Amino acid sequence: MNLLEILTKGGYMMVPIGIASLFGIAIIIERFIYYRRARTPEDVIERCKIKLKDGDVQSAIAICSRTDTPITRIISAGFDTPGEKEKAMETVARKELLGFEKYLTGLATVAGVAPLLGFLGTVTGMIKAFMQVERLGGNVNASVLAGGIWEALVTTAVGLGVGIITYIFYNYFLGRVQSIKENIEATADEIAGMTV
Repeated sequence: MNLLEILTKGGYMMVPIGIASLFGIAIIIERFIYYRRARTPEDVIERCKIKLKDGDVQSAIAICSRTDTPITRIISAGFDTPGEKEKAMETVARKELLGFEKYLTGLATVAGVAPLLGFLGTVTGMIKAFMQVERLGGNVNASVLAGGIWEALVTTAVGLGVGIITYIFYNYFLGRVQSIKENIEATADEIAGMTV
């Protein structure tokens, strides 16, 4: 028996679990792509800091404008409003952090809902098994109950599997967001202290 045959034994409850897993996969892939594109090369920040230390603000602005990432947009906001640079950078930083947190609630929902759908499949599978017992008047053997038990066990296993994997990625992305937030705050504070 191959994997597809085992999954089909889970019955109709495998459909919502499958849909939930597709949503989870889509969010995970999208987040990896987003974080990769949002990464600012370390040399860009360092070159910007060097130019600011030398008092060459225009060159620092030019460096930021050539690399469009969240951190360079935050730094650029400080250049655009020199009188209120900290406030401007903080406003843009809050907006950029929302981009890093996007879809994480959806991922948490999949992590929570998938096991519940699996347990619902367990209940429906056991109902089918006991309906068979009632229909046959108690004259049953293990093969008669097998269909309902298969459904119960497969949906539980798949639902838990989807939930566990999604929850691992959810926590990984939360850690990434926290690390990015700390990096943005440190960089923004340093740049704000250099700009005039």
